[in-house]
Amino acid sequence: MLVISRKQEESIIIEPEKGGEPIEVKIISIDNQVRIGISAPRGCKIWRNELFKTVELNRSAAEVSSVGNLRSLAQQIAGEHE
Repeated sequence: MLVISRKQEESIIIEPEKGGEPIEVKIISIDNQVRIGISAPRGCKIWRNELFKTVELNRSAAEVSSVGNLRSLAQQIAGEHE
């Protein structure tokens, strides 16, 4: 992890490896919390870490349960047609 100090109204630029549009992260205010602004290309998904982890867990659970549900459904359908 790269750690960079920035003051209010200062920013950093993240340049993608393959020539995509750069992403700017700007410190908007520093009070009880740090507020940041992010300028990124349209289509670039920006997540809070805790929300991203929840989404990933839900995707993993859906993949596992979908395969199991499909097998169960296929067995039920096959049993009905015998």
